[in-house]
Amino acid sequence: MFSPQAAQIINGILLTLMVGNGLWVAFDARRRDRPLSEVIAWGLFSTVFFGLGLALWLAWGRKLPPAPGTGGQP
Repeated sequence: MFSPQAAQIINGILLTLMVGNGLWVAFDARRRDRPLSEVIAWGLFSTVFFGLGLALWLAWGRKLPPAPGTGGQP
């Protein structure tokens, strides 16, 4: 179907999108004063489960109350 070169390009694009998605979710979680362990967990989850991780972060993760002791805004 695809030549090996085209398949490598497509794989590179998908990998870049997955890593970019994970980094965006992690930075957004950090900006919302999430603890570092949660930032890492959300970033990795969103990277590995590309569409599902982003959808869950947008639908549920952004609405979580701030962790106790962080002083962040909800």
